[in-house]
Amino acid sequence: MSNRPASTKRGARRLSPRAYKLWSTVHLVVASAWLGVTAAKLVLGLAAVLTGAPPRAQSLYLAVDAVDVTFPPLAIATLLSGVVLSMGTRWGLLRHYWVVTKLVLTIAVIVTAVQLEDRYVRRAVPALEWRDGGTFFDAQPWSAGLLLALPVVHLIMLVAVTVLSVYKPWGKTRKAAARPPVRRGVEAR
Repeated sequence: MSNRPASTKRGARRLSPRAYKLWSTVHLVVASAWLGVTAAKLVLGLAAVLTGAPPRAQSLYLAVDAVDVTFPPLAIATLLSGVVLSMGTRWGLLRHYWVVTKLVLTIAVIVTAVQLEDRYVRRAVPALEWRDGGTFFDAQPWSAGLLLALPVVHLIMLVAVTVLSVYKPWGKTRKAAARPPVRRGVEAR
């Protein structure tokens, strides 16, 4: 198997088969791990919100923080490997609506995680208060809802990105569709 890049005409694969397999594997592993971290944050957060024992809830929130350490590197690795794959294949980064949508959703998850989670969710956790015999959700439904909303929204967005990767809906962007097709073997006059 050759290690040289395939044809570089517009729309063709620009990565060698070996490089494509490597980047695809990296992308699948880090994207799957990112999805798993997001699901774990949701499950741990839900358990913390619904428990009636404050020490257990605090332990669960510590577990969320421990899992959350992997969120930024996995998000950045997913974004970078996705950009490399899109630029190295016929799909291109801005040539198809489904790729553009994946890019926008990925960046939106990263930005909302950094901005909203760090600003609002982390402020809500130290303010945990319980009523006797109740749960955090019973005592502070707004804060509890906020603690669960981000992982739910992020999980929905990441599942949508996965579905887009499988089905590849819509078509080419206007800019890509407006380009004339490249013909091999025809000389320009």
